[in-house]
Amino acid sequence: MYLLLRCSVILLLLACSNLTAKEYNLQEILRLANENNRQIQLGRSDVKSANAEVKDAFSEAFPKIDVDAGYNHNLGENVFFFEVSNPETGELESGSFKTSFANEFRMNASLRQTLFSFEVGYGIQAAKYFKKSTNFNFEATRRNVLTTVKIGFYRAILLKEAWEVAMDSEQSGLDNYENIKVKYESGISSEFELLQAEVRWQNSIPATLSARQDYELALNDLKFFVGIPIEEEIELTGSFSSFPELPERKEYQQVLDLRPDYQALAWERKLWRKNVGVQSAGHFPRLDGFFRWDYAAASDEIRLERENDNYVAGLTLSIPIFSGGSTTAKVQKAKADLEKADTRLAEANDNIKVELENLQLRLKEARERIKATNKAIQSARRAFEIAETRVENGLSTQVELKDSRLALDRAQFNYLVAVFDYLSAFFEWELATGVATFNEL
Repeated sequence: MYLLLRCSVILLLLACSNLTAKEYNLQEILRLANENNRQIQLGRSDVKSANAEVKDAFSEAFPKIDVDAGYNHNLGENVFFFEVSNPETGELESGSFKTSFANEFRMNASLRQTLFSFEVGYGIQAAKYFKKSTNFNFEATRRNVLTTVKIGFYRAILLKEAWEVAMDSEQSGLDNYENIKVKYESGISSEFELLQAEVRWQNSIPATLSARQDYELALNDLKFFVGIPIEEEIELTGSFSSFPELPERKEYQQVLDLRPDYQALAWERKLWRKNVGVQSAGHFPRLDGFFRWDYAAASDEIRLERENDNYVAGLTLSIPIFSGGSTTAKVQKAKADLEKADTRLAEANDNIKVELENLQLRLKEARERIKATNKAIQSARRAFEIAETRVENGLSTQVELKDSRLALDRAQFNYLVAVFDYLSAFFEWELATGVATFNEL
């Protein structure tokens, strides 16, 4: 009776929690993940950083304007004294004049424009490639996270089903034990049969606790991914009643065009190729034009007097002659980085081919298992119907009926496992072929 009370309390608590728990369907869970997942948020920050890199690269091609103004106050007088001979009288005459004034004002304005530079041109193109690669990397991260969330959503639902099956098994063990106990007390069953029933019941309790823990852990993982507080009670609304058909093979080039992770590598390779040009630009001359205005004024009062301004325009040609081998070393390093990018792209090609083949095998295997478990359900349901008839005619016991029911529940659960494995493989296939876009979020 104790376990019956315990199971009743658990079921009551589940019912109460379901009343207070907030319900989420798959679309709502995906929307939360798209907004709150930390990896996706970091990816958005990377995109913003890449946009800033492009602006910074373009800034090198735009004119630079600087204005500088200053004021000096001389704390002492600088006076120059002199003596000269008067040509008419031949006498020495003395005099003086100021070499500085109490207040000095100055202002400079300059404009500098790059007229010719390989480095600036290559830098702008490289920044654009970096932005492209970053955008594809972000989309690849987003799709990976959301696919993981989809699988996690259905895993939590599956583990809840497993928990319910475990509770049914525990209850069946309890009912069997109590039935044998009554027979034992009546002298119908032996002590050995009673002990066997008790062991079966006791062994089912840890399985129920473990199944509950697995479900709660899966739910907590899902909450973490989508940004739901761990302490919040939630209920997932979904089922395994339907699943997509077995997908057809995609053309390999089409897959590469649709996969953002592969496109990110392709644009990264373009970036490293352009970087070779950026570093090689250190060997080429650079031409800049400039215009400058200088203004100065000095006075013993706080006003502009003795003004002087000047306008200067010119060109600056910079020709690198010798850099100690620095530029050559940078070019060699850029070429090595390009070779690594080529290798990563080739490795991605190989991995994608293997991944697509493995996913096709998983899909087919899971689909066959769905058919087999579906037939097992039909057999288990027929066996349960026969057990019901036997009980009604007094040819069987309630324990045998419950065992038949438990066998049917397990067959149905095995079917759900097969459907879950198929859905997981299908979601990964969507990710691998670039079909999953999540543009609606």
